[in-house]
Amino acid sequence: MLTDAAQRSTASGAPLEGHDAVAVIGGGIAGLVAARDLARSGARVVLLEAEDDLGGRVRGESIDDVALDIGAESFATRGGAVAALLAELGMSEDIVNPAPLGSWVVTADAMRAVPLPPAGTIGIPATPLSWATLRALGVLGACRAAVEPLLPPSVGRTGALDEVIRARLGVRVLDRLVRPVVLGIHSTDPAEMTLRSVPGLAEAYKRRGSLILAARDLRASRTAAGGAVAGLRGGMASLVTRLRDELDQLGVTVRTSTRVVALHRDDTPAPAASGPAVPEGKRTPGLWRISTADTAQLHADAVVLAVPEHIAARLLGHPEVTPAEVEVVALLVEDPRLDAAPRGTGALVAEVADAPVITAKALTHVTVKWPQRGAERAAGRHVLRLSYGRLGRAPETRELDDRAATARALIDASRILGLELSPSAVRGMRRRVWTNSSISHAATSHPLPPGITLAGDWVSGTGLASVIPGARRVAADTLAALHRSVSGSTPTGEVHPQR
Repeated sequence: MLTDAAQRSTASGAPLEGHDAVAVIGGGIAGLVAARDLARSGARVVLLEAEDDLGGRVRGESIDDVALDIGAESFATRGGAVAALLAELGMSEDIVNPAPLGSWVVTADAMRAVPLPPAGTIGIPATPLSWATLRALGVLGACRAAVEPLLPPSVGRTGALDEVIRARLGVRVLDRLVRPVVLGIHSTDPAEMTLRSVPGLAEAYKRRGSLILAARDLRASRTAAGGAVAGLRGGMASLVTRLRDELDQLGVTVRTSTRVVALHRDDTPAPAASGPAVPEGKRTPGLWRISTADTAQLHADAVVLAVPEHIAARLLGHPEVTPAEVEVVALLVEDPRLDAAPRGTGALVAEVADAPVITAKALTHVTVKWPQRGAERAAGRHVLRLSYGRLGRAPETRELDDRAATARALIDASRILGLELSPSAVRGMRRRVWTNSSISHAATSHPLPPGITLAGDWVSGTGLASVIPGARRVAADTLAALHRSVSGSTPTGEVHPQR
């Protein structure tokens, strides 16, 4: 039975009858959004999360009472999907914009540091002959990029993203702008992407016949990928808190510290290790049986897998996937020289052929970027977030203890910011390792069993602007399938535990 709050928020159309039992596996933003939409439309939903807390890569921390986002700290405004969800949740007034200071690109040998020129998307310069672009690329690199609109559209039409950028804009645009931006945003090398990996870019290029003109269009459009970003006054983790509150109001059963170990079609026997067998004739109806590490079993007509790719592959019996890892190290530093924002809101680190002296791939000067939060700035303290781990390589800080990781991060921050920061200025640190994903071909290369859908960044694309609409589509598709099966032969069922 739906709660009063759930009934009031039920979407248009009558609630489902019978086929309305859905298990959402994964309590990140994709799982939370999918569970919310399903519950609002009348489905009975249980959400299972292996970790102690919800949110996935949207996670809050604090250092010496200074709150910060240790995971995602902003969202792209393209498409308006995140803003629309925030409006539904009554959080529109909490949206804040970053300081308009821009960010920098620093080479890993610390020999060059220049402001990132205005770009339409993924570092493609929107104005190749501007002073900022000339400073970043040099005269030859800027002139090479400026002739791109004159090239035939057939040049670089196909191939990996790095090949297209090199053919149309030149190697300096690729190495000094696009590669560090793509690595910083997607944690993926452009060699592993295509134009279609960047929302809107392939369509705009086909329409304009030029990457620069396409970049300008995207920059001026709400669909611009990697363009404008925004955050939340209380940090992105406040979105998780609000979604959890709404799930409670909708009557969704939420279980943390519950790791799913197997999925079985309900007409197949479960292995002995997954828990006690259900006696024949007493099996709870439902298309899928879900076994958890604590030997509990649940039955559901549909399952939304809102988990990282390597976990989904294991549960579905697909070939093993090795996840990429990124580590975020956040420092609270007290140094009045940082008040001058020496590198704007932060910097991306461009790789070099020579031995690098900077191992971080990016730094965010959190205190400067989000002045609306302000508490730490008033006390003269600054939060610096550094990211480690490029595609194919483990984070350089992964095996370091906290003391060594702090020292490594402080050295990198000093070189990126051009200031020698003293160890005595560090007031605290926090760190977190995340698995990182970009869109995977495996998401569509394996047929899915009936009743299973996938959600998350490896399916929809990087960032909340892709993940949230993707999760909402999955919820809508799941509901449509349940509606279609009401009068069919698929067994009905209800999500609930069995021991």
